[in-house]
Amino acid sequence: SSGINAEWPLRPGFAGILSVIFLKRKLYPVHWLGMGVTMCGLAMVGLSSVLGDSRTNGATHGQMVMGIILILSSQLVSASQMIVEEVFIKKQNAPPIEVVGMEGCFGVIIMSVIVLPICYFIPGNGPHDSYENSLDAIAMMYSNPRIFGFGLAYLLSIAFYNYFGLSVTKSLTAVHRTLIDACRTILVWAIDLLIHYTIDSTYGEGFDNTYGYLQLGGFLLLLCGTVLYNELIYIKCIGSPRDAANFDASFEGSQPLLDGSLRAN
Repeated sequence: SSGINAEWPLRPGFAGILSVIFLKRKLYPVHWLGMGVTMCGLAMVGLSSVLGDSRTNGATHGQMVMGIILILSSQLVSASQMIVEEVFIKKQNAPPIEVVGMEGCFGVIIMSVIVLPICYFIPGNGPHDSYENSLDAIAMMYSNPRIFGFGLAYLLSIAFYNYFGLSVTKSLTAVHRTLIDACRTILVWAIDLLIHYTIDSTYGEGFDNTYGYLQLGGFLLLLCGTVLYNELIYIKCIGSPRDAANFDASFEGSQPLLDGSLRAN
């Protein structure tokens, strides 16, 4: 797996639309084109993962529809969270570390008091016929230091990941964060290939000769979309802030000449 799911293409688009609606941010055609190219690249990478997976789950039509609805809802909630974080960071001037701490505290409370107890009593295939047995997970971490170490490393990595993501939002925007977040999968894929072919073939990910080129093309589109959105490449025929700035500069430069001619008359 390349570390990307089929629902990821929706997040940059949702973030862009929500930023226009709630943050009143003006996006130029080059920005929409950059998001569109990025979403196409993400779709290609996700499609290669789906096509390369030979497993069949035998889902019914109703289950597939419900899955699509849940995917749309999850990405809309995720994009909304990023917009709300940007409001707190930029309009309320909250430090990123404070926002991460608030999210962590509320997350621990909600998971411990509401979510995990509900999952414990839902029938499932886990220990004691539970869908999610948190008590068994705690016992495993207590009896196995390696599991505890991996769990602690995971918590630290997620904490730094959220902090750096919010720092990007503070310096740039939530849309930039979604685009950069998508591009990190390129590094994950490259490391998977490196581990598989240079260290141990039982780990990492080998190059799929059938759908690997589709995945590679998707990653190239990811880079192109990010470059377009950040205006690293200027395309004259596509509207961008640079065109607006040039228009304003030319208009302001001509204004004194007009005023001077009127005063002369």
